[in-house]
Amino acid sequence: MLVLLGLSALFIGVLIGATGVGGVLLIPALMFFGGLGTHQAMATALFSFFFAGILATYIYQRYGSISWNVTLPVLLGSFLSSYAGAWVGSLASARQLNILLAAIILLSSSYALLPKREATIATSISGRASTGLLFGIGLFTGFFCGMTGAGGGIISVPVMLIFGYATLPTIATSQVLQSIVSVSGSASNWSSGFIVFSVAWWITLCELAGITLGVRIAHRVPVAVLKRCVSFFCIAIGLFIAFKAIFFQDA
Repeated sequence: MLVLLGLSALFIGVLIGATGVGGVLLIPALMFFGGLGTHQAMATALFSFFFAGILATYIYQRYGSISWNVTLPVLLGSFLSSYAGAWVGSLASARQLNILLAAIILLSSSYALLPKREATIATSISGRASTGLLFGIGLFTGFFCGMTGAGGGIISVPVMLIFGYATLPTIATSQVLQSIVSVSGSASNWSSGFIVFSVAWWITLCELAGITLGVRIAHRVPVAVLKRCVSFFCIAIGLFIAFKAIFFQDA
């Protein structure tokens, strides 16, 4: 089972590095192959994203793909809200958390697949309004990622695509975001005793190897193709989580 868990984390790391999403799949992997309960799996996955985010941020920065004027407001908002989200998540049932996460993913991803509009919010506003929008995206993302243990990209990527932000900088922002969400959210999860450190170190090492490969893929695939892959992949994740939450009783 440890080998299967490691292979799953490796594959998920590739997805995180290439698309900014995929970390949410680590939660069911920890449940199926690691024998963890839902709250433990969410907390352990979130903890591992701190190290994954540091490596991905370093590599994306080397490629010059991070637009810090876009990224920083998102980071601030997520840092302020993820601790509260993790605390609320500790009080909710596993089924409630999974249904909520699935709904957010499906709505965001489906909307992102609609034909591109002539003008988008991201291109039509500037200055304080743009900063405020990004800060709000960070608050929204941090709270719900703190609740569910998902990497920041599973929410921030489709939401930012909806508002018209460029695909590669959006994915780059999600890489930095996962570390910030992890720090704040894990502080709450640590106090609740949900993080399983004996498993966290193994999956983190495998994730890091996968991310290194995934980032290279992200910078070699055309942006249009990457955007559609991100959206379709998010929908697949949302459907999987919804099916599991509705038809199977979680711990």
